Amino acid sequence: MFGMSPEEKKDHIAKIGGEVFFAKGYKQSSLQDISIKGNISKAGIYHYFEAKEDILSYILSKNTELGIKALKDSLKANEGKRVDAKESFTELIKIYATHLLKNRKISLLVLRERHQLGGRNRKVLLEQERSIFLLLKNELKKVPNLNAKINLNLISFQIISEIHWMGYWFKDKGGLTQVEAVDQIMHILFNGILDRQKR
Repeated sequence: MFGMSPEEKKDHIAKIGGEVFFAKGYKQSSLQDISIKGNISKAGIYHYFEAKEDILSYILSKNTELGIKALKDSLKANEGKRVDAKESFTELIKIYATHLLKNRKISLLVLRERHQLGGRNRKVLLEQERSIFLLLKNELKKVPNLNAKINLNLISFQIISEIHWMGYWFKDKGGLTQVEAVDQIMHILFNGILDRQKR
């Protein structure tokens, strides 16, 4: 870690921690495992993190923060292009999927280990996740001709869940590209799964 800034050192420790948590599971991992894998003294780890949970919290919160930034950047870019609300929402979901799949191990840590956080760490992550939920829900509200009987909370949670779970099943060399997979998710969202011509 020689020559790194304090921020870079903290990120480096968190990166090693994330690799250990992903490989062994959070509960089975120890600071000693992180120390050995990263060739970092435990004192060096404690300089940046008070406990193992703080490393997990840092990883999950930073990833979620980057996701929020990506979504806000997408909205800002779409404002300048004057795209319609449906297209803007679809683009937003594509950006979110790209962010999560680019950081697939971290996204899977969110699904597998987020329940390990307690107290303030849990509160911070929940607030960030709520920001994403509200951002998506508010943009979905703008899409014209939505079925008034459909609960927007349900749909927003469903989309977030589908995108997160892509980390488990989506393969880069499978039958669909990432863009095609998200396009199909959005098509199903807006049109259902039945062929209207055969009804």
